[in-house]
Amino acid sequence: MVEKIGHIKNPLTVIAIFAALAEVSGTVVLPFLDKETQHVYVWFLMFFPILLVAIFFFVLYKKHHVLYAPTDFKDDKTFTDLFENATSSAKVAKINSEQEDPIADTTTGTQEAQVQPIVAPGPSISAAETLRRSFQGNGLLAEELVIAKLAKDLGLKFDRNLAVKGQPRLVFDAVSTSSDRAVVAEVRFTRQGMFPDQMLSEYFERVKRFSETLPDELKNKIEFIFALATDTDEEARLKRMDRTIEKIRTYSEAYQFKTVVRLFKMQDLEREFSVQ
Repeated sequence: MVEKIGHIKNPLTVIAIFAALAEVSGTVVLPFLDKETQHVYVWFLMFFPILLVAIFFFVLYKKHHVLYAPTDFKDDKTFTDLFENATSSAKVAKINSEQEDPIADTTTGTQEAQVQPIVAPGPSISAAETLRRSFQGNGLLAEELVIAKLAKDLGLKFDRNLAVKGQPRLVFDAVSTSSDRAVVAEVRFTRQGMFPDQMLSEYFERVKRFSETLPDELKNKIEFIFALATDTDEEARLKRMDRTIEKIRTYSEAYQFKTVVRLFKMQDLEREFSVQ
């Protein structure tokens, strides 16, 4: 009979066996205790299962992944089933939050955060030119070109604007998943190349919250690509962006997942993909 019981591989099984043994052994011992001790012990036998159930549901709500064995995550759809298409409201909220850059443009006296209306194209104006007419539009164009470039360079297929299942507000610009790997990409268009710590924290915490839903053996299979795109050629600003890239790389050392930081020039991307 004992030989038929396989190895215990699941934490849930350990919890069940522990609870059963505690209750059974407690009941067996009860008649052998004196009456005063029995009074206290009965209360323990009644409240122990309640406490155990309460802790179980607390863990289930906070960190449900720790209740599963590593073998439970070896399905071919390990990462592919973790994402879903983001809702329109979540996409808009993410775009708006990324345009709220308080850093002023010292050359034009305007702010990068200013969201200007996209002018309707005339008969001879291309869609790309329409996007270029606002900072927000430049950001959208940058996302499309950078993701296309990453897909080409890395040989990956990216899905756009995906949210983590169960967390609809946790939206990423692009995600490429396979059975044992997830590549998450975030694209940021900038002319200044200056990122406050709070803004950097928002990007990294987003990936961290996703990684926290996974068991430890899968956390090191997440790769975060932080892509910066710019349309400026000013030497001073480009040097500032180089310093910012080093700052982001240093900032990423506090996180477990692998982070890759890349800078793209809009002129080069538009030329490569023949954008008019």
